[in-house]
Amino acid sequence: MKTSSPFKAFLKSFTPYQIGYLTVVLLLTIGFTIFLPDMMLEDMSNSFVVVCSVIAVLANPVCELLISKQSKLNFMVDLFFIEIPELVLCVALGWYTIAIITVAFWIPIDIISFLRWKRHPDEVQQELTVVKRLSWKQDILVIAGILVFGLVVGQLIQMIPGAEDSFLDALASACGIANGILLLLRYTEQWYAWFVTLLLYTALYIISGSYIMLITVAAMLVNTCYGFGKWLLYTRSRRQKQEESFSPGSRLDETGGSVYIVN
Repeated sequence: MKTSSPFKAFLKSFTPYQIGYLTVVLLLTIGFTIFLPDMMLEDMSNSFVVVCSVIAVLANPVCELLISKQSKLNFMVDLFFIEIPELVLCVALGWYTIAIITVAFWIPIDIISFLRWKRHPDEVQQELTVVKRLSWKQDILVIAGILVFGLVVGQLIQMIPGAEDSFLDALASACGIANGILLLLRYTEQWYAWFVTLLLYTALYIISGSYIMLITVAAMLVNTCYGFGKWLLYTRSRRQKQEESFSPGSRLDETGGSVYIVN
């Protein structure tokens, strides 16, 4: 019996919504680049920065969609087509907090997360990854950590000559770091952190005049709602099945939390 390759199976897993989502984002980006180039950045003199902006705009929604599909490939897309181009963009725009965190945090965590996710595949569908939920106490700790980081780092970044929007920059970075750690550890709450991150980035892009980046933010907000809803439906379904088969004295998972599987 002939079986399809993992790559072909992965391509076939894309739904009409997912294909349409990527097509719309691609067409919007190309349209803005060709017909409204002045809306890309206030300063169009650096062609390398412009190219990096376009690459990031195209790659961000792809990465988001791969996360909603629970594919470990999202980390490779993020590393090569988002973090490196956005590093150039952040340095050019004076967003030094985000630039420093990209080098010190995002690039290493993409590699670590890819390797970690490979260790937790779904038993039935190998391209999926097992995910879990935080407790309410852990939620409070995450929120407190974000606020403290944003205030402390924002104050420090203000001391750097040429730094722009330091507190907003730091708070966006704090939410992004929380998202990265929660994603590394496979917690569903990463969607909350990412939603707030996108709202803060929206403010940063409007202030800096990087209007083309609003395309990718809008697309990612749509997919964040889609991905969260998708994960939530599956987590509830998975928990119900586990509770039906749960026997007294046993544990649902090795961490003491609830394990769920997401398509």
